[in-house]
Amino acid sequence: MGLSVLFFALAVILGGVAWLAMRRPQVLAEIGATLKEAELKRFSPRKSLFIFGPTINHPPCRLQRRLLKPAVAALIREDIVVMEVYGDGVPRKNGEEVDWLDPSLLRHAMNADNGFWVVYVDEAGKTLLRSAAPMLASDILDAIGLEAPIQLPPPGKKKSAVLKRLRAA
Repeated sequence: MGLSVLFFALAVILGGVAWLAMRRPQVLAEIGATLKEAELKRFSPRKSLFIFGPTINHPPCRLQRRLLKPAVAALIREDIVVMEVYGDGVPRKNGEEVDWLDPSLLRHAMNADNGFWVVYVDEAGKTLLRSAAPMLASDILDAIGLEAPIQLPPPGKKKSAVLKRLRAA
């Protein structure tokens, strides 16, 4: 008797869901979008490397991006997020825009209201690294306790003849 009541209740619930899907097919899409949006808006500054600057083309910002390239593999391996915040523009998390995050509030929260800053926040939420000047990738990795990647010359590249002459002189 109890098993038949369970099956009957299950049939009523599934029938109700099917009826709702027929009446308003967009309801399920709206529910899915709401859940996805809630997942996207979960933001924590933990395990994040922040680069703050007045503009994207500001010389220290360009230099920091160039200096950080060798460390990208190590940052990805350790699940460290790179957040770039330039002026009042949309912040970028690992290169993707985060349009719901307010750049001025983020700057204020990280005490980087003016100028250029590199800030790293560890898993515990404490600032381990804070610099007002661009830093080498190896220095950043050392400061946050990661191993610096080994720099190998690209395959097939020959040494410059000019550098050979300079070394010989």
